[in-house]
This record gives sequence, structure tokens and C-alpha cells, in this order.
Amino acid sequence: MTSRTLNRVVYRKRIKKLMESPPTNKEGTINEPEIRAHWAKYTCVLISGFIEQAIKEIFLEHASAVGSTRLHNYIEGTWPNSKNMRCDTINEFLRYCDVEWARYFEAWLKDTERKKEINEIIRWRNDIAHGKEANTNNITLQSVGQKFQIACDLVDFIENLLRLDPHA
Repeated sequence: MTSRTLNRVVYRKRIKKLMESPPTNKEGTINEPEIRAHWAKYTCVLISGFIEQAIKEIFLEHASAVGSTRLHNYIEGTWPNSKNMRCDTINEFLRYCDVEWARYFEAWLKDTERKKEINEIIRWRNDIAHGKEANTNNITLQSVGQKFQIACDLVDFIENLLRLDPHA
């Protein structure tokens, strides 16, 4: 297991633990709706960051595995830090690397709610970051938990896609 893979595993476990144990009051409950809402928003931001960092790390690992120092340096130096990892952004990056990867990704998204869910977690993160409170009323621990599972599925899909690359 590479150090980047270990980072993904640790980050994933951290988010899971945070979602399973939100802060409580003196009585050990979390009944205050405002606290629950803030905790959900906090984990939402972490999940969005997890998607972005994990995908970057997977591509860096792949570049190292295929022995492409130039590609590794390019990814590390130009990764779109200011670009949100919506499905169209991920697909665009996959297409630049390998058209087949993009086709597999499109097929993975097809006929499911995955695309909507992934894009929504990114949109929520942006709304939270830019103070658009009215757009964040439907963010709950339950809804964020569902999106976390889809984010994990996305990261696993991308990791398997690049690991199984027949050209590597």
C-alpha cells in the first residue's frame, strides 16, 4: 500500500468516524438542530475535499506506476485546485488521459443517481463556502451520509479504472 493510498484510507475512516459520532451535549445527545446542521455541513466540506484529493492521488500513483515522471510532475504541478470535481470535470480529465476511461466513467454514471449526488455534494460545498445559507437548508447528517457512500464508490471506481489499465 502506497503512502497516498494510506492517506485515502485514513481520510475515509476519519470522515466515517466523524459522521458516526457528531458532537453531543452534556446529556450525550445531539438534539439541537443547529448543531446537527453545522456538523452535516462540516462533513460535507470534508467529503468534497476527499473526492478532490483522492482523485488527484490516484492519478499521481498511476503516473508513478507507469514510470512517467513527466506526467507525474505535470499532474502534481497543474492539478486544478480551483476547479470543482463535478462529474463533468472528472470526465474531462479522464478523456484527456484516455478516451476509454471517460467512456467507462460515463457508463458508471448512466442510469443512476450518482452524477446528481456527486455534483450536489460539490454544489453544497460551494454554497457553504460562499455563505449561501438559503441553499444549504436540506443538508442533513443523513443526506451527507448517503453522499459519502457515493463519494467512496466514485473514488473506488477511479482507482480500479486506473489500476486495471491494460496500457500500463
